[in-house]
Amino acid sequence: MQLMPEEAFLQALPVRQREDLYSTGSPSLKTRKEQLLKLKTILLKHEEAFMEALHSDLGKPAFESFSSEIAVLLNEIDYVCRHLAKWMRPVRSRHLKMGYVETVNRNRHPHGSVLIIGSWNYPLQLSLMPAIGAIAAGNRCVIKPSEHAPATAGLLEEVMNAAFTPEQVTVVTGDARTASLLTSSRFDLIFFTGSGETGKLVAEQAAGQLTPVILELGGKNPCIIDEKGFSEAAIRDIVWGKFLNAGQTCIAPDTLFVHESIFEKTLNELSAVISAFYGDRPQTNGDYGRICTDAHFQKVLEFIRQGDVRHGGTHDRDDRFIAPTVVTDMDPGSPILEEEIFGPVLPVIPYTDLNTLLSSGMIQRDALTGYMFSKDKNGIQLFKDHMQSPTISVNQVIHHAASPHIAFGGKGRSGYGAYHGKTGFLAFSYEKTDYSAHHFIRFRGKFPPYSERNMKALKKLRKWLL
Repeated sequence: MQLMPEEAFLQALPVRQREDLYSTGSPSLKTRKEQLLKLKTILLKHEEAFMEALHSDLGKPAFESFSSEIAVLLNEIDYVCRHLAKWMRPVRSRHLKMGYVETVNRNRHPHGSVLIIGSWNYPLQLSLMPAIGAIAAGNRCVIKPSEHAPATAGLLEEVMNAAFTPEQVTVVTGDARTASLLTSSRFDLIFFTGSGETGKLVAEQAAGQLTPVILELGGKNPCIIDEKGFSEAAIRDIVWGKFLNAGQTCIAPDTLFVHESIFEKTLNELSAVISAFYGDRPQTNGDYGRICTDAHFQKVLEFIRQGDVRHGGTHDRDDRFIAPTVVTDMDPGSPILEEEIFGPVLPVIPYTDLNTLLSSGMIQRDALTGYMFSKDKNGIQLFKDHMQSPTISVNQVIHHAASPHIAFGGKGRSGYGAYHGKTGFLAFSYEKTDYSAHHFIRFRGKFPPYSERNMKALKKLRKWLL
């Protein structure tokens, strides 16, 4: 099939970036830091414009736009720039063997041209956070923001492409066809953030080129409050984490499991805190966001209908508004209990015993994260042992994802691979080893014809010979 000129340009991008990288060599520490600081300058210079774009796409209040998108990117850049020299430093070692000394120099090298596909729920952060790790590791980048956040994607394309050459970093906007064209091109690494269904398609297309993929997906993150875990502060944290960005956060508490002894008390406090945060008419509250697309609005609305509404439930399709909602008494097997909600609907389920709950199959063990509010060390350890999530957060929600000290990534259905901080530098680079040996005695017994005598010597001296 004949490609349009723009499509041919897209397919040629990884070739152009790779050739430019090979011709100039792996970027120096100075060059990498200059590019990261250029990215920081872009964020600071266009801070107000980015916040306006995020409000246009998702109704995000300025506070959430800065704290959950811009600030975490600035912190990541600062952290990476502080530690990059140490991460890039070669690791050297020498080992004495029988008859020779081997010298091993291990270095981190960039993969080459990296494709980053961002998600619509945090369209700025999830487009640029991977790029920070990729640039720090010395790569060239093609960034494809989500078409479902068009204002942010358009602004990213404008300011990034004005600051970087296409051979360094370029932003490409477009729909699913553009994304498919890119994922089937010969990139050296693909980083994808999004749904599990789309993640599978990306991995399948990348497999055709034997391109490695990092998938950051989602999952039904459980949140448990046991008998000793209830407090007004705990409920505030849960409400904030659940309804941040109108619930459209991959690490939001998806379902709340509450010990039966504090069930009604928890429901009452949830209602009180939601009202305190967003008022009795959250649609008119400037601190509450909107659902990103009409299709997602309908999906979230269907979830509400699968339980009894204990708080909220109001909605406005024209405004893509769904109030912070708490539901109970869902039928077993309902989609709200099986699928990631990714919206402002919090199912609350009572339980009688932690062991029984964990063995019931209601909790996704490989969710992106797991939350527990408790003072019971044994119960906390039981929960940690049960979960397979890469991160478990106790008596706090969301905050771990903003730390450059903590690897962010999934396992199983929540994805594979991780980034942030040094983990991101490692994810976007590979280890290259320079090996040399200085011989002072040659052991001829390793060459054919082999003998029983040499076999005995090998078994006795294998640690020194090999």
